[in-house]
Amino acid sequence: MSGTGWDEARAIAWRAGAARPLGVETIPVERGDGRRLGAAVHALVDLPTVDVSAMDGWAVAGSGPWRLDGAVAMGVPPAQRLRAGTARVITTGAAVPLGTLGILRAEHGAPLPGEPEVLRAIATEAIDEGRDIRRRGEELRFGEPLIRAGARLTPPRLALAAAAGHDTLDVLAAPRVDLIVTGDEVVAAGVPAPGAVRDAFTPSLPPLLGRLGAAATTRRISDRLDPFIDAFATGRPDVFVTTGGTAGGHGDLLRRAIVAEGGTVELAGVAMRPGHPVLFARTSAGIPVLGLPGNPLAAFACLLSFLPPWLDGASGRPMGELDRVAAPDIPSTGHERRLTPFEWRDGVPEPSRWCGSAMLRGLADADGFLVSPSGDGERAARLLRLPW
Repeated sequence: MSGTGWDEARAIAWRAGAARPLGVETIPVERGDGRRLGAAVHALVDLPTVDVSAMDGWAVAGSGPWRLDGAVAMGVPPAQRLRAGTARVITTGAAVPLGTLGILRAEHGAPLPGEPEVLRAIATEAIDEGRDIRRRGEELRFGEPLIRAGARLTPPRLALAAAAGHDTLDVLAAPRVDLIVTGDEVVAAGVPAPGAVRDAFTPSLPPLLGRLGAAATTRRISDRLDPFIDAFATGRPDVFVTTGGTAGGHGDLLRRAIVAEGGTVELAGVAMRPGHPVLFARTSAGIPVLGLPGNPLAAFACLLSFLPPWLDGASGRPMGELDRVAAPDIPSTGHERRLTPFEWRDGVPEPSRWCGSAMLRGLADADGFLVSPSGDGERAARLLRLPW
C-alpha cells in the first residue's frame, strides 16, 4: 500500500498548525476550565500576602502565662503590636500581629483556674519562634511564574490563578472548525432505506471536536462540485474538516474541488488501515483542510491521528508524545500502521474484533486505538486515547 507514512502525516498536520497560530482572547477566570493559556500566568501578589496563622488558637508574645489582649480580626492586618506576655485570639488565615512569637493551638491552651483573662499552655513543649505561622510569600512571590503558556486550565490551576490575584486570563482562542458532511446516500434522521446510510457524523464529530478543544459548526452538502468549491472559497474557519469524497474515485469530489478553488493538495493517502484515503490540503486562502474518509471507524481514526497534532502546532506546543504499550496481538506491519479499537482489561489493552473501517461497534466501548508498531525494530504499540 502506498501513501505518506503515518508519523510523517502527523508531522505535516503539526507544521500546518504552527504556520497559522491561534489568536488570544481574554476571559474571566471562572470561565477558563479546559482552555489553553495564551500567555504565562505570574503572581500578582505574595502568597500569603502577610504572615498568617496556620491554626486556630492564640497569637502569643514571649513566654507564658499570657494575659489576653482581645482578638485578631479576619481580613485586615492587626493595628497594634503584641506586647511580651500577652496573647490574642486568632483564627486560621488571620494576619499575625507584629511581636508574635508563635501560635498556641486552641487545644494546647486554657485559662488559668480562677483567672479567665490569663492563658496558660497545657502542652509540655515550648512554643518555638514561628510555630504554626505561614510566612509572607511562603508559597509564591510577586512576579513569580506559576502556569506556563499553552497549559490546559484545570480547576486547581484556576484556583491558583485566582489566589495569585487574577480576575481574567489570556487564553488561546478556541479553534473554529467548519465540519462539512457529504454523501447523497446519507440520511439525517430515521431508519435508513436499503442503500442509504444514517448520518453518524453530525451527532458525534462536533462533540468530539469540542472535547479536543475546538468549536465546530456543521453543514451538509450534496455530492456536487459547486457546493464544495463555494464552501472553501467563502468559509474562514481555522480548519475545515470534511467527511467522505477523499478516495479519488468517480464520485469523490474533494480533491477536484480543492484544485478548482485554487487550493493545493499536500497529502493524499496515508499508510494506515483503516483510513488510507485521508487527505490534507489548503484552500487558496491557506486554510487547512482535513478530509476524513466516509467510513465511520476510518474517520474517527484519522481525526484522532491528525487533528491533535494540528492543534498542538496551532497552540504553540510541541507535538504530544503518545504512550507505548506492549500489545502482542498487534503485530508489526512495517510502513503501514493498523489502528485497532481497544478496551483496557485488567490493565492490558484488548483489541476489538469489530475493526472494519465501516464499523462503529468496537469504538462504542473503546478506550482508544492501538497503533501497530512499525517494522524498524519497534515492538510496542502506541496509544491514541479517546478524550473522555
